[in-house]
Amino acid sequence: MTKTHNILVTRELSDEQLSLAESIGLNVVVEPAIRIEFRNDWLAFESILKETEKPVFAFTSRNGVAGFQRFRKAGVKINDDAPVYGVGGKTSEALNEIGFSDVKSPVQQDGVGLAHLIINDFLQTRDFNDATVLHFCGDRRRNELRHYLTDSDIPIKDVVVYRTELNEMNLPGGKFDAVLFYSPSAVQAYRNSGGFSKKEDLPELFAIGNTTAEELSIESGQHVHVSPEPDTEVLLRFVVRILDEQKPAMECPSVSRRRAMGDEKNLPNRKAKASELQGIDQDRFLYYNKSLKQLAQQLRNNSTKSEIRLWTELLSSTKTGYTFLRQRPVLNYIADFLCKELKLIIELDGYSHEFEQQWKKDKERQKELEEAGFKVLRFTDEDVMKDLRNVESEIMYWIEKLGKKSPP
Repeated sequence: MTKTHNILVTRELSDEQLSLAESIGLNVVVEPAIRIEFRNDWLAFESILKETEKPVFAFTSRNGVAGFQRFRKAGVKINDDAPVYGVGGKTSEALNEIGFSDVKSPVQQDGVGLAHLIINDFLQTRDFNDATVLHFCGDRRRNELRHYLTDSDIPIKDVVVYRTELNEMNLPGGKFDAVLFYSPSAVQAYRNSGGFSKKEDLPELFAIGNTTAEELSIESGQHVHVSPEPDTEVLLRFVVRILDEQKPAMECPSVSRRRAMGDEKNLPNRKAKASELQGIDQDRFLYYNKSLKQLAQQLRNNSTKSEIRLWTELLSSTKTGYTFLRQRPVLNYIADFLCKELKLIIELDGYSHEFEQQWKKDKERQKELEEAGFKVLRFTDEDVMKDLRNVESEIMYWIEKLGKKSPP
């Protein structure tokens, strides 16, 4: 008999997706976390098109495609011969449906992967000389695409075609085996609606992609399962596979759940030294220090070129076999990159770290983290930008070494 799992999905599903969920043993409750409001004024968009002699169209969501199509239906004249790029299979399908048959899509299905693809094409194709990328997006867009293209001297304009509004969610009572999230905005709406108020009762958490997973990990303090592809059908099947492998949550609570169930009072004080805390369960040093949350988010949104390169080309991919988090609070610090499972921290040092005062602080920080049981690897920005292969080789060496020590 097929095992049945109860799941909460934070966006609307199609009839086909609901039928699939039922057929593979998922009882679905849908409670939309966000709502989309499309723009109805065309003047600004028309002005951008008139000013752009050689447009390149870029889409990172189906909502961007839907907003673009509204402009077309309003009679706005659009260059249908412009090169078109889209992230994800569903976005590409939506573009095909409105008449764009030649849509280029990156292997890495996110804004960074799209940036790499566009940059490569600009470098190799003369037709892109003097072209401008028009990114059709929402008001809560991520900055990676703009960041990368701007750093490569490729003109880009964000064309906001929709707004994302957070819903006040009516979270149903009862137990769920999993909650599915499709955007960082959905995570924010779930938080605002009290979804993370009882950490001990959190079910398994699933994210459609890495950016959503990052936000979800910050808010929940627990492991997040990331869909192998940014596709609902793939995500639903992934949920079934993971839940079928899981023991009941109360039989094997995670570290974050154990804390919430009563021993949080023993967590280290934010200003305490690791050397003063001998005998305390070392896993507690992975506790998310929420007093540093805002600063960590600011650092993540203003990543350096070297941080972005190391993240996109190695740490955000499946190449390492482990999950890394960016700008993660640990003790009284914010680690550039953290793998919780291996207790591995990777730090990138810029120009300021060459000064003696900063060097002493770095040394003290590293000593305290190592006393807490972490392995800390340090590289310079120059190492990453000019010799990434050696950086990757050392990181992979330590991942393999620490992986052998980790319990199965």
